[in-house]
Amino acid sequence: MANQYAALFKNTDFRVITVFIKGQHNSEVVEQSGADEVIFLNATSKQMRGLKRQLIKKVRQLHQQYQFEFVIAHRYKSIYIASHIKHLFVIGVAHIDGVFSPFMRKLFAFLHQKNLLLLGVSKAIRDDIRKSLFLFDDKKVQHLYNSLDFDSIREKQLPRDEARRALSLPDDHYLFVNVGRLHEDKDQTTLIKAFAHVHMELPNTKLVLAGKGRLEQRLKSLVNELNLTEKVIFLGMVPEFYKYLHAFDTFVLSSIREGLPVSLLEAFAAEQICIASECNGNAEAISEAGYSFPVGDDKKLAEHLKTTFHLNNAERTNIILKVNKKISEHFTESAVRQFFWSMPELKKHLKK
Repeated sequence: MANQYAALFKNTDFRVITVFIKGQHNSEVVEQSGADEVIFLNATSKQMRGLKRQLIKKVRQLHQQYQFEFVIAHRYKSIYIASHIKHLFVIGVAHIDGVFSPFMRKLFAFLHQKNLLLLGVSKAIRDDIRKSLFLFDDKKVQHLYNSLDFDSIREKQLPRDEARRALSLPDDHYLFVNVGRLHEDKDQTTLIKAFAHVHMELPNTKLVLAGKGRLEQRLKSLVNELNLTEKVIFLGMVPEFYKYLHAFDTFVLSSIREGLPVSLLEAFAAEQICIASECNGNAEAISEAGYSFPVGDDKKLAEHLKTTFHLNNAERTNIILKVNKKISEHFTESAVRQFFWSMPELKKHLKK
């Protein structure tokens, strides 16, 4: 995410300072951030609770040192900390719905709205913020899609056979894949149930779940109950999973809530046939570029699993053309950069 937002400043006179509030210094993170300088505040969980006075003090000191033109703050706690710097213009980014639902957050945003521009990572998240902050000026709540350097990602993605060998996956099976934490928000339960409905009709198919999480044992128990032990593969956590996406035939995202999932954009980069639930930003991303189903509807999802399995080459090519059109219009770095710098509230601030 730091790299995505640093890319907004390519070919400008701005110098980008990226500040990670939590986490230890990591040279690989520094290298990949795309920033001119990276600072780690090494905050503890205790410091992140309550009024966060120590962190506010540290950010004030950074502002005195660098004289920031503005701050892009991701998620509420960062927005809260940055907004305590007097007269500092803050662009706050919400990655999920419900961020400003609590009353105290509504009040905080209202009191700081003079120097605050809020962005949702999709139009759905933007609209959720506007609904929560109904006294807030709508012009100060916009959307900015997540973006990827698609050319760079595609250069790093392995060919199908090589990717399958690297992950020890069977050569002769049709593979459905889900990528994400094994968590209630990702709702792999619905996906497993959907696969159980149709796997007997779809020869040589397997479902692959890539990720770790607290629901792992529960999901494995469900797989056993449905007699799918030989049909479902739990890959665990695979670093830089986007490199291996060509190994699969259909990408499935079954989440109950998403802002705008980077994993779906990475699947687009791999020119995957995609199925996604109709939650928040999923619906915007998948519209006209794949298949969608109502959240939690395992029967509708099962229909789409069958449909994608039976697609012929011409049908797949037609979908991929639509995917690439959507990428170029909305999700490339250049498209998002152009939209960012054209936002009236940002232009108004820069004129000041």
